[in-house]
Amino acid sequence: MFNKFVLSIKEFLNRNQIIEDELLRYAYSTDASLYRMMPKLVLIIRSESEVINVIKAADQYDIKLTFRAAGTSLSGQAVTDQVLVMLANDSWQRYSISDTGREITLEPGIIGADANKYLKAYKKQIGPDPGSINAAKIGGIIANNSSGMCCGTAKNSYATLKNMRAVLSDGSIFDSSDESLIEKFKIDHQPLLAEIESIREKILNDDEVSAFIRKKFSIKNTSGYSLNAFLDFEDPVKILERLMIGSEGTLGFVSNVTLNTIENYTHKALNLIYGKLEDLVKLTVAISGLEISSVELLDYFSLQSVAGDVEIQKFLIELPDENYAAIMVAVDAENQAHLEQKITLINLFINNFEVYHQLGFSSNQETMATLWKARGGVLPTIAGKRPLGSTVIIEDVAVSIELLPELIHEMRSLFERYDFKNAAIFGHVLSGNIHFVITPNFNNENELRGYDAFMHEFTGLVANKFNGSLKAEHGSGRNISPFAIVEWGQKCWDLMWEIKHLLDPKGIFNPDVKLTRDHTLHMQHLKSFASVHDEINACMECGFCEPVCPSRKLSLTPRQRNSVARKIATLSGAEKSVWQEKYAYYGIDTCATTGMCKTMCPVGINTGAFILEQKPENNHEVNHNQEIRMAKAQVKLGNIAASVIGSRNLQKITSFAHSKIKSIPIYLDTMPKAQPLKFNTTDNAKTDILLVPACPNRVFASTVKLPEYQSKLILEKLGFSVKYLPNSEDLCCGQMYHSKCNHVEQEKLVTNLQSSLSEAQTIAIIDNSSCSGFAKDAGINLIDINKFLVENLDRNQIRKKYGKIALHIDCSSAKYSYNTAYLEVLQLCSEEVVIPEGIKCCGFAGDKGFKVPELNASSLSHLSQQVADCELGVTFNRSCQIGLSHHGKIEYISFVELLLNCLE
Repeated sequence: MFNKFVLSIKEFLNRNQIIEDELLRYAYSTDASLYRMMPKLVLIIRSESEVINVIKAADQYDIKLTFRAAGTSLSGQAVTDQVLVMLANDSWQRYSISDTGREITLEPGIIGADANKYLKAYKKQIGPDPGSINAAKIGGIIANNSSGMCCGTAKNSYATLKNMRAVLSDGSIFDSSDESLIEKFKIDHQPLLAEIESIREKILNDDEVSAFIRKKFSIKNTSGYSLNAFLDFEDPVKILERLMIGSEGTLGFVSNVTLNTIENYTHKALNLIYGKLEDLVKLTVAISGLEISSVELLDYFSLQSVAGDVEIQKFLIELPDENYAAIMVAVDAENQAHLEQKITLINLFINNFEVYHQLGFSSNQETMATLWKARGGVLPTIAGKRPLGSTVIIEDVAVSIELLPELIHEMRSLFERYDFKNAAIFGHVLSGNIHFVITPNFNNENELRGYDAFMHEFTGLVANKFNGSLKAEHGSGRNISPFAIVEWGQKCWDLMWEIKHLLDPKGIFNPDVKLTRDHTLHMQHLKSFASVHDEINACMECGFCEPVCPSRKLSLTPRQRNSVARKIATLSGAEKSVWQEKYAYYGIDTCATTGMCKTMCPVGINTGAFILEQKPENNHEVNHNQEIRMAKAQVKLGNIAASVIGSRNLQKITSFAHSKIKSIPIYLDTMPKAQPLKFNTTDNAKTDILLVPACPNRVFASTVKLPEYQSKLILEKLGFSVKYLPNSEDLCCGQMYHSKCNHVEQEKLVTNLQSSLSEAQTIAIIDNSSCSGFAKDAGINLIDINKFLVENLDRNQIRKKYGKIALHIDCSSAKYSYNTAYLEVLQLCSEEVVIPEGIKCCGFAGDKGFKVPELNASSLSHLSQQVADCELGVTFNRSCQIGLSHHGKIEYISFVELLLNCLE
């Protein structure tokens, strides 16, 4: 039957949408949970019609489907050993905003943070606020009914849903936004809706069950189905709509939603309050009726975990013992006056409670950022320091607020009994929702058995003693589904199975997730981590890195590279060789190695650095000046050929040659002219600035012919005397050799440059962002020219020369120097500045744009339509300009050149 299913889907899916290769199936199986399952097949789906056809084929051949959006779920709800259905990264991105920002319609592939970005101009945001919002996609946020610090139960997906469009198990469309479609659905699915009404009658006629459901949903709860829908709505269509929320892909596929938005206030303040846990909870209960954004708990061990951070240390105090903790109280308002009124009222309550110490409310941006860093730093700090081979498990429960101290006391006893030392507890006190982090090693039989026993005792404690939620916001997945009956009891559990059988009669959607009859499910397919390399051993496979990776639509993402590397470490013989051969392209060649992944990684992993170390050493003696001259000669040769046969024809010819022999670089039709200028200095007179022309600028000329080097011209225009650093043509920061794994030449050039700079008695500037970034990491005292210009130019001399321009913030600028001041300068040069969505790294990566052109093409696949009406583009890195101009179909110039054009 499986082979027949595969044959049937090949009729409507392209070959590259059907993943059968073993390495790729393993890579795509990676998610943020503690489970690992190898799918038989992975499907990359681009449209609703494809989803319908896949579901119909699965229904016909009895094939099980598991849907996945971003793969940031923690409980195993998006893993399978059957067919994994993934959203294509470059599809499912449509959205619309209506009613002046009060509503937003979203497809499931949109990242939550991007939805908020779209709403920013309206001063609105979506209600759900999971901690993974920068990576989690709408599909998963809806399917998990995800929440976070602020939304509670009043602003989550269930509460803010207006309309939904979904595909059911028979392939039919359910769309509550269209009255005509709903009327048709009511006719076509009358028996189904009648059964929903019947279940509602059962619940309403059982006072005990009704009361129990109300009680369960008075706090956060994502375990089991949304039985509260039967109490909140009479219309079976509305009930069906709400059942889909939090169903974790077990009842159907949600293809778009319309959410009511909430206010996004810009005036904020934060207070850090220390005290005994019981006192802090009583204080939270007292102020819970006020307009407070969130109250975040950091227990004694959470505070200890982040105490090593120098910035955080100044806000930490020594506490008497582990019965003490801290809460962060956050407030916001539409204006400063209202904010101050709120603070005054809250302080009246605080003053009536015994607190050990408090910071006092602060609106200082730096202070608030540091405090949020402390809150957000607990998990990554613990994860980063965990023992090799261990797994990070973040559990998530909720109880009535007043029960929190007793629950935490009981949990501490459990941790001690099961030897989970220094397990940290943190969470959202206003919602009675806490998280705890433990790090068992599933390679150890004793720890494996201990974890099983712990799960049984812990779930019984929360569900029975505290009538709490076993999952408050992370979803049930495979982790809690065996314990659903413990929490819900037989009657509600039976009702949930009735819902499952009604909406998924053949059980094709995500079997065993949400509900299971296998009481050992939580102990099956547990992840274990092989030790591979110090750079990636701490990887939790959370997926936060993926949105910024330029190869995410082409080959593998950073977490997938790490995951496959771990797998390869466990293989041997011929099998290992096969995987290594494939990994050479998917893992190594198509990695930009720019390290943008590190900027998003909660534990600071630079997968690019790891990948560079997987390349063979290439240490050999070179003459750097000669290398630059040879590169320039190659560019000249290309320029001459292009002038004879045309640049586009040359691009076609070299592209064909490259397709046959990968070592042959392609010539892009946006290739610059070779740099004609020399950079030698014989003048020994004193100067304000020593300029170090970066290697890319010594190879490539500027886009317009100038009488002098543009970097020198702009600095002189600002009134500085400038000369080149002596022997500039022999100097280099070493980056180009670092990326080629020639560490001997890299270190030699770093030493030479440092020696030359140490003899200078003035500031030195380098004029390419990636070079200045690498120099900073290497400890070379060079200033980035773009940063220097932003900080030193007279803004009154800038004239607005352009209408609409596009800005690309290259990797190094994003990591080291870019801030809002850059944007302010660009806005003085133009009427409007556009920063294209979804492009954090262009993928040109030095010379990869010539040698692995598909990486640059994939990363910039949606650039041209976003910049079509721009006069030109601007960036801070020379090689990036080439690929951006080619794929953007507009000319990209340097920031320096833009300022030369706009300064009076």
